[in-house]
Amino acid sequence: MEFKTVGRDRLARELLKSGPITASDLADCLGISAVAVRKHLDDMETKSLVESHEIAPFGPAKPKGRGRPARVYSLTSQGRDFFENQYQALAQDAVSFMASTYGNKVVKEFAMSRANEMLKKYGSKINQKQSVQEKVEVLSNSLSKDGFAATTEKGSGPTNTIQLCQHNCPIAHVAEKHPEFCDAELEAFNELLGVNVTRISTIANGGNICTSLVSTLSKNAVSSAQQHKEKK
Repeated sequence: MEFKTVGRDRLARELLKSGPITASDLADCLGISAVAVRKHLDDMETKSLVESHEIAPFGPAKPKGRGRPARVYSLTSQGRDFFENQYQALAQDAVSFMASTYGNKVVKEFAMSRANEMLKKYGSKINQKQSVQEKVEVLSNSLSKDGFAATTEKGSGPTNTIQLCQHNCPIAHVAEKHPEFCDAELEAFNELLGVNVTRISTIANGGNICTSLVSTLSKNAVSSAQQHKEKK
């Protein structure tokens, strides 16, 4: 077990999938007492596996009640490392060797090739007649099966948006040094969904989560709205 005990392993996996989350909500998800959850969280926080905040550091904000805000918990980068693929270091070394030997152009080509494989794999599961919301859900489920622990939420910023959140990134350590992989993935999302997708945070760039804002408006509708605004 990555986190020594079955209970702690389950808790960490739920944090990976649902964080940021309060201790009481986490207890409800796991079906155990809030006291037991807080005991695990306190110990994991002292070991820098978990961090807590009074407000969510990423993702849509939860409605606030009266009184002092409840603390929300999420895994740190060190905590997420327990879920990383065991070949992460090998992949990082291989891409770095590729860059130093053949140049960043080859790395970009490799990143685009990987994104094209994603297009083929995920594209076969998406029906272009589906709504944007349905497409995002299919993409989220596909990403989760590949280890990205993806979820979707209604956008908390601009209207007509959906947040696609990836709580884990199997290639984060590679993407830290080679952002071409994040760029290629974003292009793939734009093509798969057929709408404008904007990346607002990435794990590779120091964020706690990879968050993309997906517009529910067609690209033609967005273009028309921009032209109308410019005429004014």
